[in-house]
Amino acid sequence: MKVWSMNPSVAGYSSLDVSEKVTTGILEANCLESSSPRRERVPMPTSNKSRGRLRATSSNNHSPHVQTPPSSQTPTRPRSGSASSTTSDRSSLGIAKPNPTDSPRRKVVWNSSTSLTQKRSLGVASKPPSGRASTSQPTPGPGKPQSQQTLRQQYEALLGSKNGSDNELREALRKLRRMVLTEGLPNDVETSRSPSDCSLRGRIWKVLLGIYRLSSFEYFNLIERGPSSVYDKIKNDTFRTLATDKNFLSKVDENMLSRVLNAFVWKMEDLPPSRLLNLTYTYVQGMNVLAAPFLYVMPELDAFYTFTAFIQHACPLYVQPALEGVHCGLKLLDRCLQVCDPPLYRYLKSKRLTATVYAFPSVMTFSACTPPLTQLLPLWDFYLSYGIHLNILCIISQIILIRDQIMSHPSPMRLLRTFPDLNAKELVAHTVGLVPRLPEDLYDMLVRHTFDAGIYDVVMGDDGEAGGAGVWMGEGGDVEEI
Repeated sequence: MKVWSMNPSVAGYSSLDVSEKVTTGILEANCLESSSPRRERVPMPTSNKSRGRLRATSSNNHSPHVQTPPSSQTPTRPRSGSASSTTSDRSSLGIAKPNPTDSPRRKVVWNSSTSLTQKRSLGVASKPPSGRASTSQPTPGPGKPQSQQTLRQQYEALLGSKNGSDNELREALRKLRRMVLTEGLPNDVETSRSPSDCSLRGRIWKVLLGIYRLSSFEYFNLIERGPSSVYDKIKNDTFRTLATDKNFLSKVDENMLSRVLNAFVWKMEDLPPSRLLNLTYTYVQGMNVLAAPFLYVMPELDAFYTFTAFIQHACPLYVQPALEGVHCGLKLLDRCLQVCDPPLYRYLKSKRLTATVYAFPSVMTFSACTPPLTQLLPLWDFYLSYGIHLNILCIISQIILIRDQIMSHPSPMRLLRTFPDLNAKELVAHTVGLVPRLPEDLYDMLVRHTFDAGIYDVVMGDDGEAGGAGVWMGEGGDVEEI
């Protein structure tokens, strides 16, 4: 019996129109339950032979390929992060995917007059004709907090469930995402695992990123090739990765990180050229920080394949040599802040502080540069469940939460040079509250900017190619101009 999954590169995520409440820090979301036109879900290809299992394999499974959906009508998983067209459904806080026939350099005329048909052809949904938000009521939130053991058992039961149809598989994945949002993961998901085992969080991340088959044979062959052309650059960064986090250093050896990044470079060099997708994959500064959380929550082999899928299909434009996705994200951060908090935006602008000046490291690393790691991991649970683009709104939430200090400080850059420590529960709750404030077109560009280069052309506009102005982390994690 073939097993296939709700592969995010095939089915896509859907996105959020929030009318939720936050009570005692627990988000009461109503995910994928509305019949509103905005909450239209993407039809999945069906097959009488298709069967599903919401279960990620461990590193003991050495099958050389990632299993793909059996239906001949299912699009091939693209190597560049493009995928089948998806409506933007804000009721589930997800991600829209671009049309596989779109060139990354395709010019998209993006304005409020774009028709519903045009938006759907771009993988984007429009507002309902009435312009009103959904009237569906949120599902009541959980009562008493569940014990850690009970919560773990529920996750294990969900991951081990057998799904006899596509609908059952989609429903299981919907439940998984909802649990991540409303309950979080048990506190001991990493400390209770041995180095050779994949933690519960690691297994959930693999499910969310569509990793169901691993090949130790392929990985060992990539390692045996020896140093790549950028190995010296890799080694120059790996020794200082999360250097102040004792838990990370106790679990992740620098050699593990170097091997994963070096093998990634070799694997990307083996990719066949594409006539439609003009993307270049190699090592760029910051990849070491992106790979670190994967190695912390799962064994090296699992981390390699999960990290590779994350780069290729979630944020390919963030790791291009010119960092187009990062610069686009910085520009969108300014636009979103202008909508969410106009006085704060104007104050920062009066001080000549744009996102490029104070938010470059946080955008580039999806907040992985901000401690502590124990709070970053729940934040990434949220990102991988509902879309990595939400990092932009989480950064805005971090700024808004200290807005009084910023507005009263004569030199706000001193505060913004180092962001406050992460508080995942607070940031997720605040971020979900920001989503409905954004205009539809702006949110759709936010959703697509990590993988659709056409959005880069639109967002950057007359600014042209972003070239060197910004900040980055110097040696030891210090922020410096570049």
